[in-house]
Amino acid sequence: MTSNRAKSKADDESTEAASEAQPKEVEQQLCGKPHFLPALTHVTCTQPAPDPDLPPGTPDHQHQHLDGDALYIW
Repeated sequence: MTSNRAKSKADDESTEAASEAQPKEVEQQLCGKPHFLPALTHVTCTQPAPDPDLPPGTPDHQHQHLDGDALYIW
């Protein structure tokens, strides 16, 4: 009986490990587009990347970057 409990516990731990690994793979890519002003090129968009399945000519999202209290929008 103890071997079944130990095996069951090991299965539970492996299931938890797999479920924790899954969200890391599902992490959404960030847009990363830099600000268009030369002085702010270090500021990059932190919004989710645009959907590659959108039809051509679809406008991009409004790029944003939050740095402390400063919110950059372009």
